[in-house]
Amino acid sequence: MIDKIRQKWMEILFSLLAAGGIGAAFFSWYTHWPPNQAIDTVCAVLSALLFFAVLIRMLPGWIKEIRNPAEDQPMPEKDPKFAHLKAFGLFFLCLILQTALASGARLIAHYDTDFWATFLRIYVGLDANAYLSIAREGYSHLSDAGEMLHLVFFPGYPVLAGLFMMVIPNQVLCGFLAAWLPFLASGPVLYDLLRLDFGHKETMRVLILFCLAPASIFYAYPMSESLFVLCAAGCLYLARTRRWFAAGIVGMLAAFTRSLGGLLLVPLAFAWWRQFKTESRELRPVKQLLRDACCMLLVPMGLVLYLYINFIYTGNPLIFMQYQNSNWYQHLSWFFITAATQADYAADAFLNGEQSFWGLWLPNLAVGFSSLLLMLASGRKMRPGYSAWFMFYFAVSYGASWLLSGPRYMAVFFPLAIAAETLPIKRKWILYAIALPVTIAYTVMFALRWSVW
Repeated sequence: MIDKIRQKWMEILFSLLAAGGIGAAFFSWYTHWPPNQAIDTVCAVLSALLFFAVLIRMLPGWIKEIRNPAEDQPMPEKDPKFAHLKAFGLFFLCLILQTALASGARLIAHYDTDFWATFLRIYVGLDANAYLSIAREGYSHLSDAGEMLHLVFFPGYPVLAGLFMMVIPNQVLCGFLAAWLPFLASGPVLYDLLRLDFGHKETMRVLILFCLAPASIFYAYPMSESLFVLCAAGCLYLARTRRWFAAGIVGMLAAFTRSLGGLLLVPLAFAWWRQFKTESRELRPVKQLLRDACCMLLVPMGLVLYLYINFIYTGNPLIFMQYQNSNWYQHLSWFFITAATQADYAADAFLNGEQSFWGLWLPNLAVGFSSLLLMLASGRKMRPGYSAWFMFYFAVSYGASWLLSGPRYMAVFFPLAIAAETLPIKRKWILYAIALPVTIAYTVMFALRWSVW
């Protein structure tokens, strides 16, 4: 009884602190930089309330996990034959269908006259050119203003593409190999990670939903998404299976690939704490567990290496932040301010009949709100470490002041697919029926260059 009372008081205390912090930030923004339109205020309030609701709903599970974590259970069942091959095949099918859909959309719309020209125009553009330039010549490229703007791109993916360029002369092919091969490898790795908590059928459904993410076209694109998925899933799987040094190395690669990779420290900390509290000291001595904890410190070293690259080229380890702000108007802000900004531009684009409403602003808003609603509905059914990871991941990724790539950022966050699969819906085909047309529409808008970033 006393334990339950303490739990409840802790929930109340942390809820009040969270409410005070979010409320104070919202009040400061609203009074100093009032929104332009009513729709901006509505979206900002809704974003803040949904985030707070998710936090309150997840809080009891986090506190319970910290005070008295449950012991990890063995796999619910043995893997059926060819399980990894099925996961690999599913991810390969995702790449093929996305490529065919995007290319077909441009051909039908008469944007191009042949498949190869269409293929190149779709996939060699946007940020891919910058990544491939880094792979060829490092960060030496200068803008017209003499700035090394390519420093805003993390080096993990270009390093991998550059390794392929050492043996293959075609840079476009190297860019695809550096994206497609990690994505294909991430299928079996994600399967193994999910099987630690789910049966085979549930795991395959999660993988299907992951492939049906609205921005899944970027899995096939020569950018860092696929490599990040592989590193994040591999890091967590290695940690869950108690190979912490390897987990730290792979997590460092994730942080070397994308800034959000540093947030892997959140689920890693929860995984380590559960092992520390539940495992036998005879099998896993305290010294071993403490060494495991030190391995987690390898993860932020990926960010440190990236900062060092900034320092080598410019003498300023934080120059990328200056470039982001001066050229892309991005700096770390509050997610509800992002919702207000996107709503403001969405309203103007809709009234002016601009394509950016459909390809840019509406998808960013829809993915942001739907992610919060998914977690609110079924986030408590996943591991507490994953739900805590989501809160940080969402706050940081949607906290960019000029966010253009929300769907792409959330596409690689695979716990959202877990949340979708665990929704209280008996007929799972309904989920596919909802996700498939949305994904097709977003891919077509990407192919037709409707401001999809």
